[in-house]
Amino acid sequence: MARLAKRATMADVAQYAGVTKTTVSRVLNNKGEISPETRERVLQAVEHLGYRRSWIARGLATDRTFLLGLIVPSIANEFFTDLVRGAENTAWENDYKILLCNTEGDWDREEGMFLFLKDIQADGIVVCAPRLPEDRLVPLVEQFQNVVVVNGQGIAWRELAGAIETDDAGGMRLAVNHLISSGRRHLTYLGGPPDARVSTERYHGFVHALQEAGYTSNPEWHTACHPADLKGGYEAVKRLSNVLSGIDGLVCFNDMVAAGAIRALTEMGIRVPDDIAITGCDDTQSATLVQPSLTTLQTPKEEIGALAVNMLLERISGQRHHETVVIEQRLIIRESAP
Repeated sequence: MARLAKRATMADVAQYAGVTKTTVSRVLNNKGEISPETRERVLQAVEHLGYRRSWIARGLATDRTFLLGLIVPSIANEFFTDLVRGAENTAWENDYKILLCNTEGDWDREEGMFLFLKDIQADGIVVCAPRLPEDRLVPLVEQFQNVVVVNGQGIAWRELAGAIETDDAGGMRLAVNHLISSGRRHLTYLGGPPDARVSTERYHGFVHALQEAGYTSNPEWHTACHPADLKGGYEAVKRLSNVLSGIDGLVCFNDMVAAGAIRALTEMGIRVPDDIAITGCDDTQSATLVQPSLTTLQTPKEEIGALAVNMLLERISGQRHHETVVIEQRLIIRESAP
């Protein structure tokens, strides 16, 4: 059996290049004054020997692990899939690795992920749409310090962490006003998980936009949905089957809820958008795949992931800003609500 070749060490690189290990370290970490000739000689030695820096040794030398935790409530939700892509790409560009933690919206699991990331000494955490109540979230953020929260509810943790929020209330206003301008008057909201900030903000935005336009909606027809698959929106529409004749517009928590709603309406012989117009939120891939294609609120998901990592890296480097960055949405008009 062939034996694996011995892994090159920093000492091997130093010997091959005719320099000290300290010089090799300075070249690899881009620190100190190194002549162009010496730098080139070291880099050639690195390439020739196939040298790779030891992750453990680098961590010991810098007092960092170069690991970032990314906590999300559901990897099945396309919103977080795109956000993770933006976060990972930005982390990679900055020589960090992402450890993805999926909580399924469970409070104990979310808390456990925080504690696990602390135990492995991750350098920082991005937590998206945390479900934990503030009395449980704040102590975790206090322990970790280097934290960025995306779409978190409450205010107590904001003195401890960076914050990124989508303007969900403003987005709902765009959706409602569009439906009203197209002649829809009897709107109903299919919401998301009740313990999520975005659910509360989107619902309030929906209600306030209707009130501003001089209309109301029967709150008994509003219903919470599981937002990660078609089942949530599908079952919500089935529950509303007895009152659908009085509804001409559905505003949905996200695109997956809207896609499930369209499937249910189609099965019931209700035409979209002729009988009922539908809007979604987030402009995920599902929005263009569903028939009819979905009018939705576009959220720059990858950009949010990238921004969260950049904000976290600033905190790790000692820049502890406590500002809240608000991300606006824009309406993308397609066939489901022209």
